[in-house]
Amino acid sequence: MQYNKDGRTYRESTRTTDERKAIKLLERRRAQIIEDTFVTPRTRRAKVDELTEDCLRDYRINQRKSLDDAEARWRLHLSPFFAYRRAIEITSDLLAKYVDQRQSEGVRNATVNRELALLKRAYSLAARATPPKVIRIPHFPHLTERNIRTGFVEDEQYDRLAHACNRAGLWMRGLFECGYTYGWRISELENLRLRQVSLLARTIRLDAGTTKNDEPRIVKMTDAIYGLLGQCMAGKQPHDYVSRDRTPNLCATSAIHGLRSAVRRILDESLAHVAEMNRAQTYAVHDAR
Repeated sequence: MQYNKDGRTYRESTRTTDERKAIKLLERRRAQIIEDTFVTPRTRRAKVDELTEDCLRDYRINQRKSLDDAEARWRLHLSPFFAYRRAIEITSDLLAKYVDQRQSEGVRNATVNRELALLKRAYSLAARATPPKVIRIPHFPHLTERNIRTGFVEDEQYDRLAHACNRAGLWMRGLFECGYTYGWRISELENLRLRQVSLLARTIRLDAGTTKNDEPRIVKMTDAIYGLLGQCMAGKQPHDYVSRDRTPNLCATSAIHGLRSAVRRILDESLAHVAEMNRAQTYAVHDAR
């Protein structure tokens, strides 16, 4: 059968040899055009994996820091459930089934929310495409998140951690003191370079795009941090990292892995007595604040 919309001709198989059924389908398409509910054959064929690939491309173009996480969420969790379904088939009922499946696997609500947010973003971009790849965006549930961080370092734990960091090296002691004072994340600490530290002005600057909210930060150094970072920076160049030792021929990737392993080991060893008292509580680096 053949019909027109906005000056464009569409041809579509009726998938029947019955003339009455074919005429009824043609009348339905014309009614959809009049009611503005018409979906082009291309839109009806669009699959979720096509929408998601467009979304990931948008992440790459805009250099989103969460690209790696988004790709992993799609590949490991969303793709097996949604990839080969047509985008038009995704309903609130199907999304609820996905949520139920992930929760039955022991996944936290926050993780499920991040996964669904990626899929919702894919649909939003598809709806804004020219021509649109979807005509409607299904309702995406937002689950209550209860996995709120509760770990904070007390004075006794601070003393244990500071002592352990001293044993690991001056660079680790400086990293810990910055984490304790400013509550920075390990990615912000490990990527801190000498050019961002001004001993003259006693300030530390985090560049735009390196923080969680992508906004720059400037903080004043305490006397303790001023002394520690001054020693860490001795003999280094402006492009060198503050929190890395001077091991020759150590590539950046190895240095980062070594730093993170050292941080995790110190947290585990120094706060082992806390874990015995409260097994449900765990600590991240920025809990040091």
